[in-house]
Amino acid sequence: MRNAIQSLLNAIDRDPGGVAVVLCPDFGLRDWLVEEVESLVSDGLNVVRVTDVEAALAEPTRLVLLIPGDEREVVLELDASRDRLLQEPVRTQPIVLFLLRDGDGERTLANEAPSLRSWIGGSDADPEELAEIDVPKERATFEAKHGLTPEEWLGQWREGALPQTGPNYRIAYDAMMIERREAS
Repeated sequence: MRNAIQSLLNAIDRDPGGVAVVLCPDFGLRDWLVEEVESLVSDGLNVVRVTDVEAALAEPTRLVLLIPGDEREVVLELDASRDRLLQEPVRTQPIVLFLLRDGDGERTLANEAPSLRSWIGGSDADPEELAEIDVPKERATFEAKHGLTPEEWLGQWREGALPQTGPNYRIAYDAMMIERREAS
């Protein structure tokens, strides 16, 4: 199964001096994702939240969480600022731009900001989309990998027949996401 938060962190780590984009379905989840990023990154990164490009550019040594009020304006300004992002002092941490999925910012990025779009290729993440599960496919993958159905594996886990190790906790979590439950 794809790990949405790990994918998000990979997008941030991919280009330390660049821009990563995180797509969010709504403002509530955007705020939660901003808090998740702050809690998951190293304390030594000195994270800062900003709402405009100038403030983001002024912080080349900090991980910048750019939370725009006007997404279209911020995307166009970032697109026009690529050369400034690459100038001295060299950025040592990325700018993480949070945009609403299917919002003005994402549309502007797709249609009006070719420089920024090409630069961030691969440094974008949509945690909610990544968290979607194709249950039949994941069940088949689980059974092929573990030689048991999720229900069989969980039966052994719940009976204490499998050790409580970190890897087994992860397998249990994956199995619980795709196990078949009897209707009540």
